[in-house]
Amino acid sequence: MKTRKLLDYRKLAFNFHFAAFFVLSIVTLIPLAYTFRLSLFDYQLSKPGSLNIFIGLKNYKVLFTDPGFYKSLGITLIYVISSVSLEMVVGIILSLILHQIPFLRRMFSSMILVPMLIAPLVIGLIFSFFTNPQFGLYTHLVTKFKLPLPIVLLDKPVKALVTLIIMDVWQWAPYMTLIFLAGLQSIEGEYFEAADIDGCNGWQKFWKITMPLLKPIISVSVLLRAMEALKEFDKPYIYSGGGPGNATEVIDLYTYRQAFSSFKFSYASALCVVLFVLLLILGRIYQKFMMNKDL
Repeated sequence: MKTRKLLDYRKLAFNFHFAAFFVLSIVTLIPLAYTFRLSLFDYQLSKPGSLNIFIGLKNYKVLFTDPGFYKSLGITLIYVISSVSLEMVVGIILSLILHQIPFLRRMFSSMILVPMLIAPLVIGLIFSFFTNPQFGLYTHLVTKFKLPLPIVLLDKPVKALVTLIIMDVWQWAPYMTLIFLAGLQSIEGEYFEAADIDGCNGWQKFWKITMPLLKPIISVSVLLRAMEALKEFDKPYIYSGGGPGNATEVIDLYTYRQAFSSFKFSYASALCVVLFVLLLILGRIYQKFMMNKDL
């Protein structure tokens, strides 16, 4: 009887999920298949009739010997690791502060949502105006208070990349904060009461109780943010255009330029396929070595 009931529940669950799964599969798999097919040709907008020139895996061979690909991939990894790590740290700190101030929690939780609600393109424009060396508020504050900070932020590669990382942290640290705050609120108070009886101080309770219980939530949120950060395009495109030079040219921006500046659509398709495979591999590695230990 129980087995039959379980099978009925599974059948019901399958019926509920099938429609969404079918639509998402079509929306995802058909463009992916077309992109892979296009990567096997030599389609360039500047070459009429090139859509029908089959070259097999030549685009992939060129890609793996392309210095521009490796440089943009390295910049992307630095950007992702730096921004997601800072967002995690800032999110933990802010969530701990809000967790200790219940009467301000609702107001501040609403306020910190604002950066998340702004489109990335608009955030790029906001920071572009804010850090403008001629009329930006940042320039005015640095000059007025004589702060030991550079006025021009796009003249050197390191400064431009650091500014983009700060921009991403400003937008997405609230996301981490709200997730970690929800996790903190789900922790039973008995753990901390037992720790008080054992004479544990605040630091010991944080490392021995809070962090271990938050690790599953941290693992999932870091994975989701890293996957989104790997696809970053809007803010570097609007704020720095990939400059100075190509110092902030992330992989999506590099792919965009191959497609819509050099008009190498097949080569850009190969870049998309490789990025998709890299995301799958990195996600699987992270899941195996981090999430499976915590969940």
